[in-house]
Amino acid sequence: AKNYAIIMNTLLRKAAESGGVHPLYLDRTSSSFATRIEAIASLSENADLMRDMFRGYCRLVRKHATGKLSPVVGKAVVLVDADLSSNLTLDALAKAVGVSASYLSTAFKRETGTTLTEYVRKKRVKYAQKLLETTHLQIQTVAGHCGMVDVQYFSKVFKAETGQTPLEYRKNAKKTT
Repeated sequence: AKNYAIIMNTLLRKAAESGGVHPLYLDRTSSSFATRIEAIASLSENADLMRDMFRGYCRLVRKHATGKLSPVVGKAVVLVDADLSSNLTLDALAKAVGVSASYLSTAFKRETGTTLTEYVRKKRVKYAQKLLETTHLQIQTVAGHCGMVDVQYFSKVFKAETGQTPLEYRKNAKKTT
């Protein structure tokens, strides 16, 4: 039974790779499933795990597939998604993917319909929302995890995106859970 699960994990990983998912995400997912495969004790667990693998890889493709993007824009997206706390300026990302800032800016806008700066901002705010909902970290710590060292700037950006300050958002998130 474990052999089928191992084969399924490999096939799903290859399919997700063909679907444009970056190896960084594939490694995390397939390693997690490999660990779970080794812990299987019964056939019913095996069936549940195989269903989880199928759903997990499908979610991975929906969330992280860059197949429709050029290699340059796809790499920029992966760099942003992988570390929201790092220096994600247009110049830094352009240098990391090996193109000029103007080329990356134009290509990113053309392929995604949004500017790179807007994409980074939205990703950072979404990550901040998750941290505010699931942790008790101070606002300045959340800001740091989102790549913004200036708490006032972070609060301004957060409010512009969500309509609430980070503190208001946290309080409202606690009320709804």
